[in-house]
Amino acid sequence: MDSIRKIKRTAQLVSILTKYGFDTLVTETGIKNLIPESYINKNEKRKEIFSLSIYERIRLALEELGPTYIKLGQLLSNRDDLFPIEMIEELQKLQDNVQTKEIDLRNTIKKEFNKDIDDLFSEIDTNPIAAASLSQVYTGILLENNQKVIIKVKREGIEEIIEADLLIMKDFSQLLETYYDIARQTGINHIIRAFEKSILSELSFTQELNNIERFRKNFRKNPSIYTPATYKHLSNNNILCMEFIDGIKVSDKQQLTAQGLDTKNVAMHIVDLYLKQVIEYGYFHADPHSGNIFVLPSSQIVFIDYGSVGRIIPQDQELLANFVMHILRKDTRRLIRIIKKIALEYKIKNDAQFERDLYDFLDIIDTDSIKDLNLQSIIKRFSRILYDNRIILPDYIYLLARSIVILEGIGRELGLEASIIDHVKPYGHDMIKQRLNPKYIKNLLMDKLYSWNDRLEELPEDFHSLIQKINHDDLKITHNINGLSDIKNTINRLVLAILISSIAVGSSILILASMPPLLRGVSILGLLGVIISGALAIVVILTILRNKKEK
Repeated sequence: MDSIRKIKRTAQLVSILTKYGFDTLVTETGIKNLIPESYINKNEKRKEIFSLSIYERIRLALEELGPTYIKLGQLLSNRDDLFPIEMIEELQKLQDNVQTKEIDLRNTIKKEFNKDIDDLFSEIDTNPIAAASLSQVYTGILLENNQKVIIKVKREGIEEIIEADLLIMKDFSQLLETYYDIARQTGINHIIRAFEKSILSELSFTQELNNIERFRKNFRKNPSIYTPATYKHLSNNNILCMEFIDGIKVSDKQQLTAQGLDTKNVAMHIVDLYLKQVIEYGYFHADPHSGNIFVLPSSQIVFIDYGSVGRIIPQDQELLANFVMHILRKDTRRLIRIIKKIALEYKIKNDAQFERDLYDFLDIIDTDSIKDLNLQSIIKRFSRILYDNRIILPDYIYLLARSIVILEGIGRELGLEASIIDHVKPYGHDMIKQRLNPKYIKNLLMDKLYSWNDRLEELPEDFHSLIQKINHDDLKITHNINGLSDIKNTINRLVLAILISSIAVGSSILILASMPPLLRGVSILGLLGVIISGALAIVVILTILRNKKEK
């Protein structure tokens, strides 16, 4: 990236921060020293600036800094586990107030695909139907099949702007963590890295096309959802061509009713489809506002704009399923264990108080009047518990929480009386049944056995490493050791116990895998292994008991 561009952009950041009364921040972090004085625009601070709250000034500064910072603010507006509610409310006011920009479509198409626009489209409207901070959207008709399509075109120069802003954000976040404890506790660096990953993914139209295809594959057998067709030969990293959806916006309740559609059923379908995205596939639309959801006359649901998606890795899917299950069962102890496993970081000062807070929270959910409660207020209450215990969860959790709040708002507008939590409950009960399924228990046991087997395989290497350290004088023991013979006996028993465990694990795997030869469906080798390991275990136990009696 051009260093001059970075210097100029940093100078703009310093000037705007100073303008909105953040001089101390600029001075203490030393960011001002990274650029020549001549680049800084010395704004006169208006007196009325100081009549505004600090959070209002933060919002205004982000708005003036432009699209990258606005998107960062929008991301932070979901993090009421980290920031005061007053700041969250201000950040939620941030909007992409973007004016359309004239783009020469003919030259752009020629440059990207090396073909004249007339060889690809029989018609094309050069007036954009939508404009966002990263792109503009046009409509056209394909020459090859007369299909009406949308053409999403990336704004010229936007990548360079975002690249410069991200570099500055990363530099500034490091300075903030260096000079401010609160910045380190909040994990500003982690937030900026997550934001970088998110915005670069959104900036890649190739990635968005892949997201669409992934959704199509996931729901290919589900008739209640329709995924727009894409045209790969007319798409690349800068242009995305896909089917135009001639449907009804989910926010247009009057039009839905006029088409004979039951708005409550529409809302239920949307919620159920979204829960399937999260629970079954771990791959969900991360911006499901009313402008991104359409309903076809056939009552099929269509999601558009797949630039922002949430991904949940299989291990986290299992943890998330357990999280939901323990909430429904009001099992606070297990819920705490799951939260600790999911969390990237936590500093729980008082476990007993944490458990009481969680139990009070679960009492709110486990009520007949849940439909009368505001989901956003419930999430805020849970976020406050996280905030008090410095619990930082993975980014997908916050994307998911934001999306669910948006969907509940859509559901309420369409007349859906039940809370989304009521829709989650059947999935939770199915999870509980699944956990009792013999096949699930077998797979879980196999997984645990393989895990223990891996650990047992590593033990000889660990012992070898320990012996090597002792031989090379790398391990120093400063305490006087008495009863070396007892230690020797203990080590011998430990080695024997490891051997017994290895035989038991291997035998169990043979039995579960039904490894021949078989006796009445049971692996003979596995059965012999279990008998041998059991006999050896009895010998070890008797030896330990005898030694205790002798003492």
